[in-house]
Amino acid sequence: MVVQKKAEYGAGPLFRAAGTVAGVMTGSALLVLANVLPVAALLAAPFTGFWLVLPALVPAGPALVACMYAFNRMLGAHEGQVYRDFVRGYRMNVGQALQVWLPYLLVLAVIAVNLAGLPSLGPAAPALRLALLVLALLVATAGLQALLLLSRFSFRARDLHRLSLYSFSARKRASLGNAGILFVTGTLLLMTTTYLLPLLAGAVVFLVCLNSRPLLVLVEEKFTAA
Repeated sequence: MVVQKKAEYGAGPLFRAAGTVAGVMTGSALLVLANVLPVAALLAAPFTGFWLVLPALVPAGPALVACMYAFNRMLGAHEGQVYRDFVRGYRMNVGQALQVWLPYLLVLAVIAVNLAGLPSLGPAAPALRLALLVLALLVATAGLQALLLLSRFSFRARDLHRLSLYSFSARKRASLGNAGILFVTGTLLLMTTTYLLPLLAGAVVFLVCLNSRPLLVLVEEKFTAA
């Protein structure tokens, strides 16, 4: 006689999917709350100008790392709550997150200033605009991957910068996927409205974490002790 074991409560795919959706929504809300100043500056930029956006984006680095830390633990099936993991990730990494994030933010600011001055260059402006936009996308992708690595590993800031560049050649699909996620998100915001940003931010971070799992595995295997 074969006795079938009753499935445990919470083990079904629908239950897990619902838990993932709830976790992403919680992480999204925490990300927006931790980025009230940057979000407000971005939403007000069309009325106040974009010069206030740069200082407002400084706190975004630690908040992104905290959200990535929580989502990585959720994807790794670690027991715990997204809220607690978010707070823990923020407290652990806030100082180093600023060290990692600020150089990328300054480079993006320089690119933005150059984009603003392109109309005065005449016929060469469209080609230069495309080149600067591609450069901005690469810098943003590298910065995002450096923050992602910080959310998982305890490397020095300069090593995180090197690994973020190394990842472009070591895991091309993951890097291109992350660049594609940023490109689609930016295009969607430009074609619609920046007011969608608070709704999209958490989902974008989750997709980056999900897409970057092969990259994290590679770094763990090659650059951490057994």
